[in-house]
Amino acid sequence: MVRHTFLAVPIPEEIQSKIHSYAEKVKPLLPLKKWTSLGDYHITLQFLGATSEGKVDPLIEEMKKIEAPSFRLSINKTGYFGNPKIPRVFWLGINHSEKLNQLREQTKERSLTAGFEVEARPYRPHITLGKRWDGDSKGVSTESFTLPTELDGCSWEVNEIILYEIHPGKDPMYAPYQRFKIGELAE
Repeated sequence: MVRHTFLAVPIPEEIQSKIHSYAEKVKPLLPLKKWTSLGDYHITLQFLGATSEGKVDPLIEEMKKIEAPSFRLSINKTGYFGNPKIPRVFWLGINHSEKLNQLREQTKERSLTAGFEVEARPYRPHITLGKRWDGDSKGVSTESFTLPTELDGCSWEVNEIILYEIHPGKDPMYAPYQRFKIGELAE
């Protein structure tokens, strides 16, 4: 069986609820085709794509070798990829974290060792709110959207990585397949 997978930092439920409330307020103002469902917010470390059964076990064994401290992340801005008037992706940004970048590098190395290809483009950690513009070319500038006070500085402790399985058409669409503890909680 082939499954589609990715490795990501999860976001706690209480913060996901706040993010989702904000997205629901913004949704009527931005004509995007796809909005992230409650329960699907995360920060991708490594997209893996089609993953055969034979690749899952080696990946899990490699991911168990990651050694990283736990650390805090906080939400600090809104942003977009593409033209601000017709964005491809509308997202929440997080504070710069060298520990997150190091965790991402370890995740890439472990994925390569397990036989996966890794992305060559620069890493831009973010939380996707919506994607795929579905309006006219005049658009509504995403530059006018500011971070609401209930999300500004909203932070959490990162102490695990999750291997997610993608289930298109389901809500939520991402299901945890395997969890990997980091920091003090790691075994």
